[in-house]
Amino acid sequence: MDESVHRFQITQRLLVVAVCAVLVVGCSVAPKRTQWHPLAYTAPNGDGIGNWGLIAAEDSYLAAVDLEAKNCPDCVEEYLKTACKAWEALDREIASKGKSSTRAVGLYQSSVAKLIVTGQRFGRWDPNRGLIVASSCGTTLLPTCYHGFNWSPDQFQHLEPVGEYSTPAVSTAYRSTGLGVPLVVSRNVINPQPFTQQEQSFAATALVRFCKEQASYQLEFYDPLRESDVQLGRSAVSLVRDLSAPIAYESLGGDREWLNDFLQPGATGSGDGLFMIEPYQSGKIPVIFVHGLLSDPKTWTNLVNELRARPDLNARFQWWGFRYSTGEPFLTSAAVLRRQLHQIRSTYDPQHQDPAFSQIVLVGHSMGGNVAKLQVTSSGDQLWQSIARIPLGALVTTEETRRDLHQSFFFQPSHDVKRVVFIGTPHAGSSWARRPIGRLGSMLVETDASTEATHTQLIRDNPDVFTEEFAERFPTSIDLLEPESALLASTTRLPYSPWVKLHSIIGTGKNMRDGEPADGVVPVASARLLGVASEILVDAKHESLHREPSTTSEVIRILRVHLANCGVFPPSRDQTVHPSGLDSSQNHRHLEVRSAQE
Repeated sequence: MDESVHRFQITQRLLVVAVCAVLVVGCSVAPKRTQWHPLAYTAPNGDGIGNWGLIAAEDSYLAAVDLEAKNCPDCVEEYLKTACKAWEALDREIASKGKSSTRAVGLYQSSVAKLIVTGQRFGRWDPNRGLIVASSCGTTLLPTCYHGFNWSPDQFQHLEPVGEYSTPAVSTAYRSTGLGVPLVVSRNVINPQPFTQQEQSFAATALVRFCKEQASYQLEFYDPLRESDVQLGRSAVSLVRDLSAPIAYESLGGDREWLNDFLQPGATGSGDGLFMIEPYQSGKIPVIFVHGLLSDPKTWTNLVNELRARPDLNARFQWWGFRYSTGEPFLTSAAVLRRQLHQIRSTYDPQHQDPAFSQIVLVGHSMGGNVAKLQVTSSGDQLWQSIARIPLGALVTTEETRRDLHQSFFFQPSHDVKRVVFIGTPHAGSSWARRPIGRLGSMLVETDASTEATHTQLIRDNPDVFTEEFAERFPTSIDLLEPESALLASTTRLPYSPWVKLHSIIGTGKNMRDGEPADGVVPVASARLLGVASEILVDAKHESLHREPSTTSEVIRILRVHLANCGVFPPSRDQTVHPSGLDSSQNHRHLEVRSAQE
């Protein structure tokens, strides 16, 4: 690369970082990086004296450790033997005393975790078949079953035992002590199901235990979002759970893409569009999170962590996200979301048999609220008249361009969206967009060659047709947030669908320069809407408004109101291999809360 070009790109990105630091629209710099520490394994210390089963388990564990140190694959079988012997000791203790010793639990968990780690290390783990172990007759498969998952067995590609961690991604880590080993399961598939992500991590709890029905030991995986205990004889024993570990694990990965998404809209190949956090679940209401300017879906991590930890909400809602290039006009992004909402229903509910699909909730932060608003309003010809002096049909252009313009400027409200939550949304824009720092940010957005060519053709072949706002160039996202934008003003006059309920969460953490109440970026007057079902003011700045506890509590309240108003739907299709039949909402008492910064 030419050195001068390289210097220009570095300067460009430094300028955008400066813009972001001032605008703080949706993005924020984490105070520290995630810390992830591997599980600490328990070594035998002779506490099994008097318990012959536990002594045998300790001897087996020492043998397994020795084999692993010699890089011998036989350690897999020895760790399995340890887990089985430790399980027998646990089972006897629980049957006779109603509880188990710390020593037995520690040895059991260490051996199960080591079994999983070494099984993968020596190529014994096959997500489609299970764990391969040696026997007197050659090799066999350790019977493996799954409880409560929406993921199929082939998705269990990598299993990572959870140790200790801290992460700025969430304010609260939801985890509890109990039986088993907490895991982060990672998948990376070449051809994922429609509207699912190629790479995904999720939580699981692993057990090795004797199954009377099979008359053998088996490896079991439980979904901690839906399963919280396991039956041992007459007792229900709590399972260890860690709902937040996958979030911390994923935050160890690569850098977020929001900067390139802003600078070069649509050019990063970062998977723009609508996506589901879990596979589609019939009977559950979709909640779609739409991020703001200079941001990405990870900005919702903390809120989603809080919502999924509430069993009553997780049992009735499914959580989706929408990612878009924030440098391009939000009308374009809204058109993409509108089209994909139709596509995802055509894919998973083509006969419109799932009533939950018609109760969608949109949650938009900052400019994401503007994108959400255009899903529940009717355009008429107001938007088009704000930029052009002749009808779209009279325009001299290609049919492809005419179609694209029609999708962005002409639309009807979605019948499937019934509620929208606006969080710090600049309905009437922000004065930051007109200031030098905002104009600089707009100038740094690179229009791709195809879009530039289309714009040139429109202006050249249609003289004196377009307003100055559109004639200069295709407006960027920042351009459309200028209070003087005629196009933005027209969006504020669009009528809402009669079936939608609206809610406003407005920040008041920092006044504007002229003293006007605001969150530092969006004035209260710009974020306020008449006729909303509810409105609350939160003492927070714009960049943290959607992560504030008061905002979380309000979203929880709104979702529970939504459930009360829309009634009960048929239970979701269970995509698990072995459904357990347990109601996770009845078992939430086991879940403890710890600070994520511990």
